[in-house]
Amino acid sequence: MITSGISEDKEQQKKSLRWIREMSLSKDCVESLANHDPDVVPHVIEL
Repeated sequence: MITSGISEDKEQQKKSLRWIREMSLSKDCVESLANHDPDVVPHVIEL
């Protein structure tokens, strides 16, 4: 739940992060990806 340093609306940013966290805990969630994370290795998600 760490917000970025640049934001027009910190509360909206926190709301978005809460939603992502909530969706990631769903049994239907295959994977949550951070698109700015340089450590994420490109891969294919097969359903």
